[in-house]
Amino acid sequence: MGPVKLTEAILFDIQGFSVHDGPGCRTLLFLKGCSLQCSWCSNPEGLLPFPEPLYNSSKCIFDNLCTGACPRDAITPGDQTLCFDREKCHDCTTYECSKACCTGALKIGGYRISEEELMRKIRRDRQYWGSNGGITLTGGEPFLQPSVVSSFLKKCHLAFIHTAVETCGNISWKNIEPSLAYLDWIFFDLKQMDDVRHIAMTGASNKLILENARKLATAFPGRLVFRMPVIPGFNDDGEHIVQLCAFLNSIKKDEINILPVHHLGREKYNLIGRSYYTDNFTPPEKESLAHIQSVFTSHGIRCYVGTDTPF
Repeated sequence: MGPVKLTEAILFDIQGFSVHDGPGCRTLLFLKGCSLQCSWCSNPEGLLPFPEPLYNSSKCIFDNLCTGACPRDAITPGDQTLCFDREKCHDCTTYECSKACCTGALKIGGYRISEEELMRKIRRDRQYWGSNGGITLTGGEPFLQPSVVSSFLKKCHLAFIHTAVETCGNISWKNIEPSLAYLDWIFFDLKQMDDVRHIAMTGASNKLILENARKLATAFPGRLVFRMPVIPGFNDDGEHIVQLCAFLNSIKKDEINILPVHHLGREKYNLIGRSYYTDNFTPPEKESLAHIQSVFTSHGIRCYVGTDTPF
């Protein structure tokens, strides 16, 4: 990836009127790039840290206009499809391929935006937040863009805007620490306590994640709420929940939000040339979620199911 200016962020979406990602009504900023490769990711277009082609083959008429327009030879014809070498796109700033497409089959996922423009958009939304609203940085992994994140959060903090971040925790502490003084709220994912199983489903160890959780438990003065996506067969068994309870008790934190995994991002995988991890998927039943909640409660952990987090 080419160098990102300190005052420039790479986003793939901005959503207003959210009521599930922090107190009040909020604006969500989705930053590109993630340090995990979770099999169930609902925002796969946010995994790569740069703008990339999103290709809908059902709209393609195979006229090769995009192939000829690409100066990096990143597109090659396949069998009733186009193939993309997205790593060749990481320094592109002109996106000739999508401009050449006349059917809407090819679009660019992600864009660069200045910090000043972000602040302008935030000020535009502010009148709709109400007294408790604010902004939430999500992704992707926001702390992969540490300089612009800390600078932007500082501006929000000085403007008396409530700030929150959603993080997977698999990031260097030096990326996280500069932002702590300007954050009011952190949602922190804990997916699996067993390192081998964590690696198998996310592509990375959980060691750095647990280390950062321990540090935040003492270093962060704001509200820290842990989250666990409930993945049937991966982390919903009683033994794992008890291990997670023990970890939370060891760092003296007593809040967790369990989120039933869903299918909502599945159709986006085709757009980035990836396969979804399963065709045999059953979301967790209400009874299963209630049982998990009861285990947390029995260990002194306040457990919120789905969108029931009290703000």
